Amino acid sequence: MSDIPPPPPPPPPPGNLTPPPGYVAYGGPGTMGNNVQKIGGIAKALGTLMMVQIPMSVLSALLGWQLAGKAADFAAGAISEDEFTSASRNLLTTLTSLLFLPIAILTIIWMQRMAANVKAIGRPGLRWSPNWAIFGWFVPPCIIYAIPWLMFSELWRASDPDVPANDPSWKQRPISPLVHAWWVLYGLMPLLGFVSAAGVLSQIGTNDMVDYAEQLDTYKWMNLGLGLVSACAAVVYLMLVRQLSARHMATTNEV
Repeated sequence: MSDIPPPPPPPPPPGNLTPPPGYVAYGGPGTMGNNVQKIGGIAKALGTLMMVQIPMSVLSALLGWQLAGKAADFAAGAISEDEFTSASRNLLTTLTSLLFLPIAILTIIWMQRMAANVKAIGRPGLRWSPNWAIFGWFVPPCIIYAIPWLMFSELWRASDPDVPANDPSWKQRPISPLVHAWWVLYGLMPLLGFVSAAGVLSQIGTNDMVDYAEQLDTYKWMNLGLGLVSACAAVVYLMLVRQLSARHMATTNEV
C-alpha cells in the first residue's frame, strides 16, 4: 500500500490569528517605538520645585505687605531711613526669584520632549515643533506667553491616550481648564504688576527714599494681590505638570 501524506494542519481560529511582522497593537508595550523620550523624571523635579515655590511665594507676599507698612512709617517720619533700608532687604524674595531659572530650564526640556514624542507617535497636523518649546518663550508677544499657552493646548490634545496613532481626531479633543488658568495667571495677571513696578522703579532712579516709600505704600494692595496670585499660579502649574505628564506618559506607555 502506497504512503498517503498526512493532511495539512487546520488553520488557527479567528481569535488567534498571527499579526503581520512588526505589528504592535495600539496601547501595547513598545507601541511608540524607540523615538520616545521619557519625561517622568523631569516632571517630578519640576513638581518638586513648584512645591517649594508655593509657600515661598506666600511668605514673600506677606513680607512685601510688611515692608509697605515700614514704608508708610518711614514716609511719616516714624522710623529712620536706616531702619527702612534694613527692612527692604528681603532674602526670601531673592531666593524665590532664584527658583525661576531652574523652573524655566526644566519647563523647556519637559515641553520639548513632549513635543518630540507626539510627533513620533503620529499626530498629523501638529502646529508646534519641539524647537518652539525654546523660542516660543522669547518670540513677541513673549511677555504674555501666548505661544507657550498655544503649545500647552496642543500638547494636551495630542497627549490623549484614547486617540490611536495617526488619527487626526486628536485636534477635536477638549483642553483642560488648567491650561487656560495657567495662561491667565502667568501671562495676563502679571501685566498689572508693571503699573506698580514702573511707579516704584521711577522713584528708585531719583534716589529719593521718601518717594520710593510712598510708592510702596500706594501700591501695597496691588503688590499683595499679585504676590498671592503668584502663589496661586504656582499651584495651578503644579497641577498642570502632574496631569499633563500623567496623560502623556499613559500615551507613550512610560512606566
